[in-house]
Amino acid sequence: MNTEGLRRRRSKCIEELAALAGWVNGSLVQTHRAQGGKPKPFRYLSRSVRGKNRITYVAAGQMPAFRVALKTGRRATALFERVCELSVVILKAEAKHGQEVHGE
Repeated sequence: MNTEGLRRRRSKCIEELAALAGWVNGSLVQTHRAQGGKPKPFRYLSRSVRGKNRITYVAAGQMPAFRVALKTGRRATALFERVCELSVVILKAEAKHGQEVHGE
């Protein structure tokens, strides 16, 4: 495929990435905590921020929204990786043909 075709594919991925709303990365954890000597359910979002584990409490009623946001986050990560892969191929093709790299 020529570089223009690769650029179009990359642009489509970038457009899809920009259109994604409400996405997060991390893991949704459900466990129990002792409150008043009794185990109570406890839910949280676990994510890495600058190499440190951060947790955010998630209420039971918020679980469905967080599940959707995590699924969307996985799609965003896949799209970002695809954009990077296409960029590498484009840069190599342009260097091979002696073309100047263009900003988009």
